[in-house]
Amino acid sequence: MLALIAVVAAVVVVLAGHLSSEKGKTSTHTTSGSAAHLVRTAKRRPPRRPPSAFAAAPAGRWVTESEAPTSRGEVSAALVGNFAYVVGGFDAAGRTSAAVQRLNLATGHWEDAPPMPEALNHMNAVAHGGDLYVVGGYSQPGDTSTGAVHDFWRFDPATGKWSPMPAAPLSRAAAGAAVLGHRLYVAGGRSDALTTISTLAVFDFQTGRWSLGPALHHAREHVAAAAADGAVWLMGGRALGQGNFTDVERYRPGSASWDQMAPMPVARSGFQAVTVGEKIVVVGGEGPAGTIPEVDQLDPVTGDWSRLPDLPTARHGLGLVAAGPLVLAIDGGPQPGLTTSRTVQVLRAS
Repeated sequence: MLALIAVVAAVVVVLAGHLSSEKGKTSTHTTSGSAAHLVRTAKRRPPRRPPSAFAAAPAGRWVTESEAPTSRGEVSAALVGNFAYVVGGFDAAGRTSAAVQRLNLATGHWEDAPPMPEALNHMNAVAHGGDLYVVGGYSQPGDTSTGAVHDFWRFDPATGKWSPMPAAPLSRAAAGAAVLGHRLYVAGGRSDALTTISTLAVFDFQTGRWSLGPALHHAREHVAAAAADGAVWLMGGRALGQGNFTDVERYRPGSASWDQMAPMPVARSGFQAVTVGEKIVVVGGEGPAGTIPEVDQLDPVTGDWSRLPDLPTARHGLGLVAAGPLVLAIDGGPQPGLTTSRTVQVLRAS
C-alpha cells in the first residue's frame, strides 16, 4: 500500500512539473511574440532616407526633374507616406482647380488622385497620421482674392475618399499652416472681411475641436509656416500698401504670445517653408523686382540664417515638400501675378 502511494505521488510530481513547464513555455512564447511584434514594428519604421527615384540627387545643387502633369500656380503640397500631394490652385487658363495629383517618390511617376470636393486656390495642405488635410482657401472660379472659406477636408489615401472635418473658426486664405504633435496651427492670411489676419486657430486631432491662440504681432497674408524645435514658426508675408515683410515669429504651445525672432535675409511673400532635419528651409516668393530665387535656411536653435543654392526657376505660389534631406519645389508661377508652371526641381539640402 505504501509502495502504491509512493508511485502515485511520483506521478503527480511529474505531471505537475510537466504542466509547469508547459505553462512556462506558453508564457515564454507570449513574451517572445510581443518582442517579435516590436521587432516587426521597428522594421516597418526604417530611418528616413532619400526616395529611390531621387537618391542620386547631388548635394548642394538643384536638379530639374520631369515636369508635373498639369501647369498650376497658387497650389499647396504635403508629403503623405511616400507621395508628394499637390492640390488645387489655378490652372493655365486661370481657373480655380480641384485637382489633386501625387508624385510617387519611389518611382518618380505622377498619378491623379481623387479631386477635392471643391475647387480652391491659396489653401493649405498638411499631413497627419497618414492622411492629407486641406484647410481654407479661396473658392471663387478666378483670381479675385474673394470667397475665402473656413472649410476643412480630410483625404484618406487607403480608401481614396474625402470627408469633411469641423469647420475652422474663421474663413481665410493665403495663411501659414503647420502640424506640431497632434495639433494643426493656422495663422495669418486674408479673409473677405479683413485685408489681413493676425489670428491663430488651433485644431486638436485628438479631440476634433478648434480653439483660438494668441494673435500675431501684426497681421499679414501670403505667409509661410513650419514646425521645428518644438514650436511653430511663421515667416514673411505682406499687407496691402506695406509690401513684403522679413518678420519671423515663433509660438511655443501653451505660451501667452508669439516671440519675435531674427528676421529673414530677404523680404518675401507667396513662398513656402519646410523642415529638413532640424532646419527650416524657405523657398520662392515674389517681390517688386519679380519672383525670388534666393533660398535661405534657418537654424531654429541658434536663430542664424544661412544661404542655400538659388532656385534655378524662381517661382511663387509653389508647392514645397521635404523628404529626408531632399526638398522638392513643384509648380508655381515663374512671374508675379497669375502665372503657372509644371516645373519640378529637387535639392539635397543636407
